Amino acid sequence: MASVLCAGSFVCDIIAAGLDHMAAPGELVYAPQGIDLRPGGHSANVAIDLAQLGTADVVAVGGLGNDLFGEFMEGELVRLGLVVHPERFGELHTAKNLALIVEGEDRRFISELTANTMLSPGHVISTLEDSRPKVFYLGTVGGLRLVDESLVEVLHAAKGLGCVTMLDVIMPHGFGWDHLTQALRFTDILHCNETESVALTGLSDPFEATRQLMKEGARVAIVTLGPEGVVATSKGIRLRMPAFKVDSVDPTGAGDAFSAGLLSALLKSRVDLKLIDAISRESLMQILLEGEAAGAVCVTAIGASTAVNRENVDRLITEQGESVLKASTDT
Repeated sequence: MASVLCAGSFVCDIIAAGLDHMAAPGELVYAPQGIDLRPGGHSANVAIDLAQLGTADVVAVGGLGNDLFGEFMEGELVRLGLVVHPERFGELHTAKNLALIVEGEDRRFISELTANTMLSPGHVISTLEDSRPKVFYLGTVGGLRLVDESLVEVLHAAKGLGCVTMLDVIMPHGFGWDHLTQALRFTDILHCNETESVALTGLSDPFEATRQLMKEGARVAIVTLGPEGVVATSKGIRLRMPAFKVDSVDPTGAGDAFSAGLLSALLKSRVDLKLIDAISRESLMQILLEGEAAGAVCVTAIGASTAVNRENVDRLITEQGESVLKASTDT
């Protein structure tokens, strides 16, 4: 039995960081910190972070092409200790994402939609049946063309195997939120950021958004607010937790790291996974704390998973965890 099955997008990240400015037309700009090639995408990032946080038996699922980038992606994930079940597409190439990071400015992404979007429900369900994980994490909801159309079927299969289900959404590409809202009754944990929660619910207050998501079926609804922290709602619980204070170098992957930290803490806790909607306030605070710490350490280095490890997360919790918990409120 696997601990977590992470499904979603596989993307090769090509990162140029530390740029002092963006090149003008015809201008050549050198990357002072070099240009890195790293595995990325929701599925890969969360799986890598979980492994680096010490979670064993993590399975990663995503779509790849039969090309050099696909070989690189699978090889790196295996090297990092993951069990990899890629779905290969001979007619598509592996997705790539250019991340351009100029000092003092927000990230610029140039991505493509290829094999990463074409993961099939059948491949996900067959991997679920083979691995029978305790937790099924599905990222990139809104950007998986075929899985999104069969989201209810996929989550129903996971629940039938006794999995805790966690969804991580992105702004939907080419369609609305209908597939997600119909699937919330099979969703134990829903995570989105503030922009996504507003688009999903039409509500600007994140607490009201989490309440609405619970009314539609989610058992625990979480909205991350970047440097403003996180809000979470479950049965009878409404929490606002401030963020850890760190120097941000590269915010790439912070949301994925949050999800990994939360899942890592959940698996280590005494929470009855089959009764996740009855989670206590104290338990919810502890899993949110580790999620926030993982997201915070993520932004302190270049790359989506570079700084996310047990040592860094534990150090940050030791240094700031008590103050974060004391500043947390129920309103």
